[in-house]
Amino acid sequence: MASLFTDVPEAVRVEARSRLEEITLALQEIPPDSPFWASVQVSQLCLVVRGWSFFYEIEPETLRVTNVRAK
Repeated sequence: MASLFTDVPEAVRVEARSRLEEITLALQEIPPDSPFWASVQVSQLCLVVRGWSFFYEIEPETLRVTNVRAK
């Protein structure tokens, strides 16, 4: 994941990591049998921070950033 963040400005990188950590914590509260999990398996997930898009996937026990793009 670190290599995806190479060109991202420091302030954006810090904010994105913080938000992704918050998302990870919130995901822990969703029951395993929730329909949410089936939905995220087929959805493109994206966090936008100050014009930067951080695309990510949720795998069992892992949130993985797959692509980063600037607008």
